[in-house]
Amino acid sequence: MTTKEKIIYEALMLFSISGYEAVSTRMIAKAVGVTDSAMYKHFKSKQDLLDAILNECKSRFMQKLEETKFMEMEWENLEDICMSFFQFQTEDPWIVAFRKLLMVEQFKDQQMQQLYRNFFIEIPLEGQKKIFEQLIEEKILKPVDPEIMALELYAPFFMYHTLEQEKTVQEKLKKHVKQFVVHYAAEQH
Repeated sequence: MTTKEKIIYEALMLFSISGYEAVSTRMIAKAVGVTDSAMYKHFKSKQDLLDAILNECKSRFMQKLEETKFMEMEWENLEDICMSFFQFQTEDPWIVAFRKLLMVEQFKDQQMQQLYRNFFIEIPLEGQKKIFEQLIEEKILKPVDPEIMALELYAPFFMYHTLEQEKTVQEKLKKHVKQFVVHYAAEQH
């Protein structure tokens, strides 16, 4: 990891534990093992550093979407894709720390609240809605409201991704997806 990457990572970890306002650039520099001036060589301000964290986390989300080919999903792969994304959101250290940062800061800052909503609510729901619209058009799913379908599928994942994970959680979520498939599959599927 380069010094710049270490600064971004350590800042994210510190922000996720103590909150954005409570962490100084001096604290970040100490965690990385560099001087304050070395920090400012890479980032003009703490806001500049936060922007780098946001870009890195967004990049990780987009990479995960591309890897799973989410928009080209086959109905039969729904469980695997849902569980893969759930594991990504609950096990990737960057995404876990990013979610913690946004969860804490959303009550203090409108921008953080909007970022939290975008990353962990709106983007997943909108993506699922588009897929369900396509599957309804192809007559693979019953012709019902795709937005409500997305809410029904995603709600338990959203609820559980904020909690410490137990083995039973993943089994419950797998059962949830299987039941969702049974409920919404068109007659011929």
